[in-house]
Amino acid sequence: MPFFGKNKRRNNFKTTDLCHQEFSDELKNHYLDTIFKLILFLKKFALDIQEIESDRFKSELDKIKNIYLATNSYKQLSKFSNRHAPRIEHFIKRQQSYLNDREKELRDIIDLLSKAMTGLNTDNKRFYQRLYDHSEKLEKITLLDDIKKIKNSLETEVSQIRQAVNDQKKLELKKIETLASEVDTLRNELKKTKTHLQTDTLTGVNNRKALDQYLDQLTEQSQLHKFTFSMMLLDIDDFKLINDTYGHLIGDRVLVAFAQKCRSLIRSDDFIARYGGEEFIIILPKASLRNAKKKAKQICKALAETRYTIDENGTDDFLTVTASIGVVSMNKDDGVTEIIERADKALYRAKREGKNRVLTEKDL
Repeated sequence: MPFFGKNKRRNNFKTTDLCHQEFSDELKNHYLDTIFKLILFLKKFALDIQEIESDRFKSELDKIKNIYLATNSYKQLSKFSNRHAPRIEHFIKRQQSYLNDREKELRDIIDLLSKAMTGLNTDNKRFYQRLYDHSEKLEKITLLDDIKKIKNSLETEVSQIRQAVNDQKKLELKKIETLASEVDTLRNELKKTKTHLQTDTLTGVNNRKALDQYLDQLTEQSQLHKFTFSMMLLDIDDFKLINDTYGHLIGDRVLVAFAQKCRSLIRSDDFIARYGGEEFIIILPKASLRNAKKKAKQICKALAETRYTIDENGTDDFLTVTASIGVVSMNKDDGVTEIIERADKALYRAKREGKNRVLTEKDL
């Protein structure tokens, strides 16, 4: 009987193993999908704060996601998870510490404002005391028998009360205006700082940092909410020749004019950034590859038809600039690196086929 019981347990284990094998692929896909979403949520949890190296943390999360997707061994996954868990925990603690410090700063600001309000209350107390003193005088006036004295005294007290009220109004209005001005100044300074950090200083369009942040957010949103977007990678043809022939000052003016022209040809909700050197990227949210290619051809044609003056004195010396454009649309499993690489391949092919043209990934 004991021997039979042991066999029975073994048979149960075999049945369990068969069930596990039967559902292992489905479970694996489910777990990977769950891990993938958790990593995306972790990236959204990480605030864009330079002091705590959020960009580096998000980059590490992308690497973790790719390793999870590429690994088939549960033992390797477990080992990998144990190695990276402390790093994730360290970042979370670091961000929490940063937020606690900012909270303390906010409390200090609140304390400062509270003291300002206390000062305002002190002024109010003085004001109310003045009113109270005048009210006592008014009570004494009622004890006078002479009508003329009562009238003159009332006129004097009413005039002083009015003056006290007007002085208080002016004082409060002045403090409110000063506080509002300080708040506006702070808000404008913060806005300028943010804009400066995300703007290419030469062309005035978004810089690489702003592009990376925008693409990260857009890629994750498109994966979570199941929508697509398209991207153009534009490169000015023979730009080195322009610099060598006319000088870098003219080259810089061409870059500025090129960026302004491109910005004038796209929608307000499209995104344009200088990718590097004479390369620019335009992102069209929720645009199909077909519509993106159509828009790219319009831009390519408009750029080729535009003439740029070389001499500021108004001579007839003009420069014509063309661009090659690679166009791609986001695929289901695309990351930022993948979509840019595919756009770069389409752009390179457009260069090889003669420049001043548009090619999509479908044309390769």
